[in-house]
Amino acid sequence: MIDITSLRSTLDYLKGNDELLITDAEVDPEQEMAAIQKHLDGSLPILFNNVKGYPKAKLLTNLFASEERVARLFGADNPVDFKRSCIDAIHNPIPPKEVQSAPCQEVVIDRDVDVWPVIPMISHTPSDPGRTLGGGNTLISGRFFGGGFHISFNRMHFRTANESSFQISPGSHTDMVATEFYRKEVIPMTINMGVPPACTLLAGAGFLYVVLPKGCDELGIAGAMQGSPVEIVRAKTVDAYAIASAEFVVEGYLDTSQKMWESPLAEK
Repeated sequence: MIDITSLRSTLDYLKGNDELLITDAEVDPEQEMAAIQKHLDGSLPILFNNVKGYPKAKLLTNLFASEERVARLFGADNPVDFKRSCIDAIHNPIPPKEVQSAPCQEVVIDRDVDVWPVIPMISHTPSDPGRTLGGGNTLISGRFFGGGFHISFNRMHFRTANESSFQISPGSHTDMVATEFYRKEVIPMTINMGVPPACTLLAGAGFLYVVLPKGCDELGIAGAMQGSPVEIVRAKTVDAYAIASAEFVVEGYLDTSQKMWESPLAEK
């Protein structure tokens, strides 16, 4: 069975199977990376080792560009069998496992926080009004999600060093959470980047609210998809959990008391 319990083990498999493009050429996260990704739609995953302005970071894209490769990563012979395995995972989740120490907390920055120089953020087109953090997985848990674990994608644009807009789709799980605590409490959460493929899968698959209602265990379904529990660790600064094997984690709150324009252009 392929080890996909972390992004690194997944990339090791792809590299050994000649299914990973790796480049040391410098790539600019502002428009250039998105252009390369679009040009190679449906092709191999691409690992950029040299990110302009970020000597300690790498960028990966196109991991889910081929449904046949995705099926194989999750132990299915073809996309149809992969869909059947998804249904089985919904019925037989494996709850996440809490650990006391984790790779994602090997380095902790909790003073003078400035996200911009640490985590690469991309822009997609010249008309995109801001560079966004779109590849992070939002994780909300406990009483803030009815006792379950919710994981999703939310477009973020850091207007300041440590304050970002947070786009929420109407009617989504995150919208349900924000509505429940609107102007009552801030919602502790983590944004996780470089996570196991099963977590990315569930982050983009949670819009069937009849099948996955508020309070469900989306990390449990991810665990069933990868065949073992997703390891989580308590956040350092907020009452939330982070994905233990994540490469980067941003800890913070969703402030339900105010709204923020995503960019100066939108505000204008």
